[in-house]
Amino acid sequence: MIAGALVERYYAQIDADDVDGVLTLFHDDAVYHRADSLFVGKPRIAKFFRHERLIRGEHRIEKILSLGDEVVVIGRFEGEGAFGDARSIGFVDLWSLDEGKVRGRRTYLATGHEVVQQ
Repeated sequence: MIAGALVERYYAQIDADDVDGVLTLFHDDAVYHRADSLFVGKPRIAKFFRHERLIRGEHRIEKILSLGDEVVVIGRFEGEGAFGDARSIGFVDLWSLDEGKVRGRRTYLATGHEVVQQ
């Protein structure tokens, strides 16, 4: 599978709340850096997706850049939190693939310009 297509499949599956499908995309020893959190190994990543990631919504992809097994995705998540509160946040995901599966993923979340002001 082409790297960009695998990553696009991830977003379709996570937006459909298909956690089992999402997990098939990851190596057993995959590493996921999500903002300031770190999840190491498929069991820990599974726990995150099944029990800790409570947001639901849609990833709107603005750009996907692929170079071999490395993929960069720029987009925006639109949805809601566990209590129905609206969520809208920009993100950049860096993906590293190996043998057609995710070996590593790093997510940067946009929190607004207030963070870098005095």
